[in-house]
Amino acid sequence: MIKSLAANASSAEVVEVLNRDGCVVVESLADPQLCASLAEELAPFLAARKDEPPINAPYGYEDFLPAKTGRIVGVIAKSRAYRTLVIHPMIMAVCDAMLLPSCATYQLCTTAVLVPDPGSKAQVLHREDQLWNLPSPHPVLEVAAMWAISDFTKENGATHLVPGSNLWWGDRTPREDEIAQAEMGRGSVLLWTDHVLHGAGANRSDAPRFGAAAAYILGWLRQEENQYLAVPPELARTLPEELQKLVGYQLNGGLGFAGELGRDPIEMLRA
Repeated sequence: MIKSLAANASSAEVVEVLNRDGCVVVESLADPQLCASLAEELAPFLAARKDEPPINAPYGYEDFLPAKTGRIVGVIAKSRAYRTLVIHPMIMAVCDAMLLPSCATYQLCTTAVLVPDPGSKAQVLHREDQLWNLPSPHPVLEVAAMWAISDFTKENGATHLVPGSNLWWGDRTPREDEIAQAEMGRGSVLLWTDHVLHGAGANRSDAPRFGAAAAYILGWLRQEENQYLAVPPELARTLPEELQKLVGYQLNGGLGFAGELGRDPIEMLRA
């Protein structure tokens, strides 16, 4: 089972479950109107990509990017409502607790909206930490969030996860009875850490499933999505400082200076 907590749960409660199970659902955390605004803002982008085939990628990558799924990346630049979700106080408090013990600052790794249509296949179970191939065990590298912009149900392919697999260090394959689905209502959010086995489910319903994802990583890791191109300086200057820093316009210790040795790039945005 995937543990569900109420929207008024403390960040400490969320962190406790994440450390134990590697995943947790927080119910009804986002205002339904914010979800509606996000869907409205991104509708033109989804419509434009509706008939596109899966991206041209190496053999086997279709297991990660199944067909019949609308995908939008670079979402910071495309939706004001999404920006609000990305810096939700609960998410920030959880990231502070989970990531700051291993870095000076954390940052966005990816932004994505995923809309599997009816008939989309299940995604292969995988771990986010495969990106960096660091020796195991290691500290938590990433906290990922999937916001339910529509209801997530078993029938429409709610995310599959293996609670507790965050503590598996090896090639253990989960049994069927160890795999759970993150059913949750609109406005809820699923959180998981980088070593948890997970993957999108197959949509066997007659309607799309709409999710908005964001992943946060240690400040000294390479971002999966190049946020400096997705959110160039002219756009970054219009964002709240908290979001500017999340995009990566900040120092992580001595890493990431711009212009002059030791100069914080956020100062250049203000120039």
